[in-house]
Amino acid sequence: MNLSRRGFLATTAVLSGSRSLRAGEPAGLRERLLGAWRLLDAVTVFANGTTGPWYDRPGPYAGLIIYTGADTMSVQIASARPPAHGPPALDAMAAAEQLRYLNSYYAYFGRFEVDEADSEVRHIVESSLDPTEVGLTYTQKVRLARSRLILTTQPWRVGNSWRHSRLIWTRERR
Repeated sequence: MNLSRRGFLATTAVLSGSRSLRAGEPAGLRERLLGAWRLLDAVTVFANGTTGPWYDRPGPYAGLIIYTGADTMSVQIASARPPAHGPPALDAMAAAEQLRYLNSYYAYFGRFEVDEADSEVRHIVESSLDPTEVGLTYTQKVRLARSRLILTTQPWRVGNSWRHSRLIWTRERR
């Protein structure tokens, strides 16, 4: 088969699953999400507009979210942890102490889909530290401003009030 340079590049793009952009064409939301993002801030937003600790976990928070060209994603967020200490190892600690450490870390991975029209990303959870999340889909509003990614979760109810989370990420550059 004799392919021109243009034909070769188009075939390579199709086979790799990437979407090529024409010169001067703005990147779509999906393409702008791709890469690694480091967590800057995470808050729970209450119905009256006030904010509090993210999911009642103490700050500060550290985290990383990664979106790949193969439509896979991974989220990891750690909140403030009790001071690390030597022995015993985690599995030798009392259950209550283990729970304190394990509740300070949140992570899941899976696939993602982007809804360009509604500026939303859907995280389809394939595995999670919380096994009750496997198979769930989390839809989040997306706002991109400069090197910032702002994700706003769908609201959830606690008692008689509603709240949602807002997570602010910055593009990871090395």
